[in-house]
Amino acid sequence: METSRRSLLTVTAAAGTAGVLAGCSPFQDLVGDTSGKPSTVETNGAAVRVGKLSEVPVGGSASRDVDGKPILIHRPDEETVLAFSAKCTHQGCKVAATESEIACPCHGSTFALEDGAVTGGPAPAPLPRYAAAIDGEWITVVI
Repeated sequence: METSRRSLLTVTAAAGTAGVLAGCSPFQDLVGDTSGKPSTVETNGAAVRVGKLSEVPVGGSASRDVDGKPILIHRPDEETVLAFSAKCTHQGCKVAATESEIACPCHGSTFALEDGAVTGGPAPAPLPRYAAAIDGEWITVVI
């Protein structure tokens, strides 16, 4: 089958337009790694106390807004706290933790509590992670 010049120009223009639109997406910064695997832990930034350890029971989670960024704190065991962006990587809806996963109410994406990896739905990338630590009676997150 021979490709006409008009067909080639149409396909090229469509691909170029899609690329420009993708580059202008307000959610572009949410989509880094598109493999769905856990993201690396962000360690650049300032350490901020986001709440008391007693506010997040072992096995539980809590949502916080820190410097205008929604974050989700999860405490899998006595000595560990994890922190994730609470913005779904699909379209930026605020996610929430259930007993077994992190879920997006908008389009059904789900993420693993232990590492933020995509476990279902249209989300193209894992939830970004923040460095988190137990600091005495406080939970500290690097934002």
